[in-house]
Amino acid sequence: MDWDLCRTFNAVADAGSYLGAARRLRTSHPTVSRAIAALEKQLGTKLFIRSDEGLVLTARGRRVHEATEAMAEAALRAAAAAAATGPSARGIVKVSIGPTLANFWLMPHMGEFILQHPHIEIELVTHPFPVSVRKREADIVLRLYQTGDENLTGRKIARLGVGFYASRTYAARRPLPERRSDWKEHAVVGFADKSSNSELGRWSDHVARDATIAMRCSSQSDMLAAVRAGIGICAMSCIVGDAHSDLVRVAPKKLTGVSDIWLLAHPDLIDQPPVRAVLGFIGTCARNDRSRLRGT
Repeated sequence: MDWDLCRTFNAVADAGSYLGAARRLRTSHPTVSRAIAALEKQLGTKLFIRSDEGLVLTARGRRVHEATEAMAEAALRAAAAAAATGPSARGIVKVSIGPTLANFWLMPHMGEFILQHPHIEIELVTHPFPVSVRKREADIVLRLYQTGDENLTGRKIARLGVGFYASRTYAARRPLPERRSDWKEHAVVGFADKSSNSELGRWSDHVARDATIAMRCSSQSDMLAAVRAGIGICAMSCIVGDAHSDLVRVAPKKLTGVSDIWLLAHPDLIDQPPVRAVLGFIGTCARNDRSRLRGT
């Protein structure tokens, strides 16, 4: 079977739609549709049926998926074995990282990395859906809270601290809260979608439970814009709040280490010179920036 067709088939099986697979593969919906049609023609069978949940594998499709998943694992091992024999670090390394960590922490360090490793091309993947190292959607993953269900290897490299922030214009209008009873005189910017920030959202709601909710936002960038506009007090990562001189931290000693930062990779990839170089660089950056990440 054509491996490119099988790779597209795996993406559709995982995403449950042609559009979702196209986004993961960075191609177009028609290209994915044609690839599936070509594979079904080669095999002489339907691989998907439509349902209310999207595209679902047929019985034959499930058997084919088991085989193509094994092919994907074999391709990963072959690529790792070939790259591990090279004497120098060169190639493309895909790093999956959240936009907050990418923008406010890792990106300022990348110029130094490029100078040290001119033959390594970094591809930062910041889209929201979980990426799969096993399917080569990423080579390295920085995750918060947990390591996920893939067989990845790695370690915790830092803690991401969180605090409450207000704009200087907001702080000039009234004294900022220091005790629990002070919050009832204040407005806060809350979380509209706490499923993606569950720990942070719960902590914010608990500490500021007596405050008035002025607005709720579903992204940290919108929350940042709201607090800088003086709309209210907001809980956010310290690396974000501390980066803006027009913001002040509320009750500076009231911090919570809301999440661990995990640096992970597939065990078959860690011996690749470029992957090893990126892992080492990110680990060193985290060690040097541990206090800043923690917010202390």
